[in-house]
Amino acid sequence: MPVQKPATQKKVVRRAKRITRTAALLMYRKHLSRFHKNQAGKAITIGQRTVVIGTDDTWFNAQEIERNPAWVPVANARYVWNSRDLGSEVAVISRRFTLSTRRSIQSASLFLSVDNYAIVLINGRFVVFDTPQANTSFFNPGRTFNIRRFLQRGTNDIVIIAFNFGGRRTADNPAGVAAQISIRQS
Repeated sequence: MPVQKPATQKKVVRRAKRITRTAALLMYRKHLSRFHKNQAGKAITIGQRTVVIGTDDTWFNAQEIERNPAWVPVANARYVWNSRDLGSEVAVISRRFTLSTRRSIQSASLFLSVDNYAIVLINGRFVVFDTPQANTSFFNPGRTFNIRRFLQRGTNDIVIIAFNFGGRRTADNPAGVAAQISIRQS
């Protein structure tokens, strides 16, 4: 009698979303185009010497979500995700702000906490370009970047493209992004 082999289950391995810089720039331009169309005139103007801008539901395409206990609390910011689809694998959010043309930028930093990884562009220039990974150091304790050279007097745009490793955002596979921009002007 022939020996039957046990049925083998095919293991499905989901690949992380990898994006090129060109594709990221296209996403950036498309998002800004949509932002300009829907948010015209809603940019904030900053005249004071020191300002902190944190993610919340006033950012374009952002909806506040509950902070996962594994994520670091971010002062003056809330965790957000894609307002169009809270379960999506990718969230693209943005904020426009205008800095005084009479003051120089003395210092500027971006604190970023993202589950799982992100691409951040300021005025069309890459600040952060993470490779796909499930890395807890990106959201606990987060990372700080010097962004002074990316900012300019006048209008500034920041776009954050956040990715959830392993697919859609669910209770078992949470995703969120919180950012705090601190700027000191003369």
